Amino acid sequence: WPSAAEVQAIKCFLAKCWSLDISTKEYAYLKGTVLFNPGLPGLQCVKYIQGLQWGTQQILIDHIRMTHRRHQTRITELNSVLFLLRFINANVIAELFFRPIIGSVSMDDMILEMLCAKL
Repeated sequence: WPSAAEVQAIKCFLAKCWSLDISTKEYAYLKGTVLFNPGLPGLQCVKYIQGLQWGTQQILIDHIRMTHRRHQTRITELNSVLFLLRFINANVIAELFFRPIIGSVSMDDMILEMLCAKL
């Protein structure tokens, strides 16, 4: 089970997200920025993933510039949320939120199965 510190890190992240009142579009773009991570080991197409991440970040910045008067402050606030996310272990998220549903199946295997089923 996750430690108290790990659970506290998740609570801190969620509280920060809620306090910023992140819009649906901002959330989608932030999610893309996190999912298109060129730093993951074993990737075949690092340059392609970098391009996707950069493109997603640019779309987010453009969206914020159009919707927020103090866009630079908003960008900084959203980057601080992403910074907090770095301190949360993905396995802890899987244990807390998905293990009761998927049992002992690996989260990586589940994602791979979902992706392959769509093809």
